Amino acid sequence: MSGNVLNLFRIGGKTALITGANGGIGGAMAEALAETGANIVIIQIPGDPSTSTKESLAKLPIKVSVYDCDLVDEAAIKQTVADIIDRDGHAIDILINCAGVSGHKSILEVDDAFRHKIFNINMNATYVMTQEVGRRMIARGKGGKILNVSSLAGMIAGQNISVYAGTKGAVNQFTSAFANEWAQYGITVNCLCPGYALTPMTRGYFENEPGFKEYITSRTPMGRWAVPEDFKGITLFFCSPASDYITGIRMPVDGGVHGK
Repeated sequence: MSGNVLNLFRIGGKTALITGANGGIGGAMAEALAETGANIVIIQIPGDPSTSTKESLAKLPIKVSVYDCDLVDEAAIKQTVADIIDRDGHAIDILINCAGVSGHKSILEVDDAFRHKIFNINMNATYVMTQEVGRRMIARGKGGKILNVSSLAGMIAGQNISVYAGTKGAVNQFTSAFANEWAQYGITVNCLCPGYALTPMTRGYFENEPGFKEYITSRTPMGRWAVPEDFKGITLFFCSPASDYITGIRMPVDGGVHGK
C-alpha cells in the first residue's frame, strides 16, 4: 500500500446535486463538499430568498448552479433532473437529499393537508429524486454517491410526530433498498440520522416552548444540540472514496442519544 490517506477524501472536480441546501444542515453539507473542490448544483424552493449558502459558495473556486423546483410536484422533479443532467450537461457524481419539513401534531389532530405535505416532501420527493438521478448514474457507468438525510425520529419515534417519524422511517428503508439494488453499479447509498440540531427549521421549537432546549440538552450525552458544522466531516466521508465499501448505513449524528 502506498499514497496519502488524505487522498481518500478528495472529491475535487466532482459535481454534487443537493436539495435543501439554502442554510441549516444542507447548507453546511454543501459547504463541506465545495470547500473540498466539488462543484455544487442546488435545488431550491421556487423563489427562495435565502442567500447565505450561495454567498459562501460564491467565494470558492468552484461552479455553483441553482435550479428552482417544487418538490411536492413529482413531474417537476423529473423535469428539473432532466434539465440539470440531460439539457445542461451536469454530470452528477453525488446526490444529497436534504430537503425536508417537520411538524408537531397528535395523531388525532393530523389532517390530510398536514400529512400530504410532509409525505410528499420528506418521502416521495426523496424517492423520485433518487430514482431519477440514480438511473442516469447507472447509464453513465461511473458509479456514484447518494446520501439521504433522515432523522433520529425515523429510528426512535416520539410523541406528536407520527407523520414526520413515519416519513423518516421510510427514508431509512429507501436507503437500504436502493443500496441493495445499486451496489452492483458502484453506487453507494447511505443515510444520516440527525438528532436535535440548531437550525432555522427547529428554532421555533425551543423559542416557543420554554425549557425545551434545556430538556433536550439534558438528555444528550454530549451535553449540547448539534450545529450544522457537525455534519461537514461525516458528509465528506460518505461522499468521498473513503466510504467506497460502505453502503446501506443509517448513521446517527445525535451526540449519543440513540445509545441511551
